[in-house]
Amino acid sequence: MNPSAAMSPFIERLLKIRHGEWPVFAMAFIYFFFLLGGYFMLRPIRGAVAANNSDILHWLYTATFVSMLLLVPVFGFLVARFRRNRFIPGIYFFFIANLALFILAFDGDSTGVWVQRTFYVWLSVFNLFVVSIFWSFMADIFRPGQAQRLFGSIMAGGSLGAILGPLITAQWVSEIGTRGVMLMAGGCLLVATLMAIGLGRHVRRGRDQAREAVIGGRILEGAIHVFRSRYLLLICLLMLTHNLTATFLYNGLAVLVDRNIVGFDARTGFFSYVDLVVQILAFTFQFFVTSRLVIFLGMPKTAILPPMLLAGGFVLLGSSLSLVLFAAVQVAQRSLNYGVLGPVKEMLFTVVDRESKYKSKNFIDTVVYRGSDVTASWLFKGLMTLGLSVGAIAWVYLPVLAIWGLGAWRLGRHYEALRDQAEALSKAG
Repeated sequence: MNPSAAMSPFIERLLKIRHGEWPVFAMAFIYFFFLLGGYFMLRPIRGAVAANNSDILHWLYTATFVSMLLLVPVFGFLVARFRRNRFIPGIYFFFIANLALFILAFDGDSTGVWVQRTFYVWLSVFNLFVVSIFWSFMADIFRPGQAQRLFGSIMAGGSLGAILGPLITAQWVSEIGTRGVMLMAGGCLLVATLMAIGLGRHVRRGRDQAREAVIGGRILEGAIHVFRSRYLLLICLLMLTHNLTATFLYNGLAVLVDRNIVGFDARTGFFSYVDLVVQILAFTFQFFVTSRLVIFLGMPKTAILPPMLLAGGFVLLGSSLSLVLFAAVQVAQRSLNYGVLGPVKEMLFTVVDRESKYKSKNFIDTVVYRGSDVTASWLFKGLMTLGLSVGAIAWVYLPVLAIWGLGAWRLGRHYEALRDQAEALSKAG
């Protein structure tokens, strides 16, 4: 018996992949691997910049939010006027060109302060746009049932890239510098762009479509639709409460790193290892746990796990604070975000119409996401200005976690109703 033939059913059962889904799954997996691999090579550099500018992070968040507001109408125009196979690679090539400029401008500790701050804002915008576009694409080509089975494993491809990315940065930044790291990241993003093009062509051939339809609609239709849909507003609440929590942990860790670790490269190395641990844990959730949780527990019970677990972590922070403990809670938050909440959030968009998958999703993933970041950052700055310690602020966020849990439960129930409705219509058709 052929060993590879014997392994194939086992792997399909392990990953919950059906026989005809392998080509699309593999291309999506590789695509996300290189996309997040490139981003996570750059993320520790942003972490070092954040520590260098921890006193003005609230302004950097504000600048990022304003940039998002300016770019959303541009994205809406591209989606309304161009086919998917044009606007997705076009946006990726635009960001690769931006990165080339930073390669020329960056020079380690000698990098100008405004170059560092511009890079921080740019990478924050870049991350949300390119990842949002990826998952809009996935929600467009996979059905809800497929998403429940496959999105966790596809996201695991990104986590593998996110494991490799910070590891490369941590090991090589002292030898090749930030410019070398950026150059390697640019190569990864180029491969991801080529995979996006190839995946789009494969899907069109499989559906016997010579030319896919332009999504059309008004430029700001996605934002308008969000405020008219109770379901999309619940997704916004999920994003808001999660980001209030995550931004506190990010800002608090930046403050503690600024107090305890000296030197740009040393700080970059610290954030690299934090990212590495996060992605190893996230990969474990995505590859082996999340899809099974959604199938066996259902969406409502799966969605409330992150806020319930994090509530215990915040009680620990409020009771006893140290750099290691704070980093551990942030690792837990980000692992649950990437490993559980991330796949769940992307599944939620498989039951909405195509325009919402791109325009409304992009509005939520960018403007709502960064708007909540700005709110959380200014709140953190205000509480610190009032004299509260980082540990004391942790207690303030327990009600936020309670609201997060309640909203996640209701959103999960709504998703299951829409999913059942979509499946009934599919069978009737």
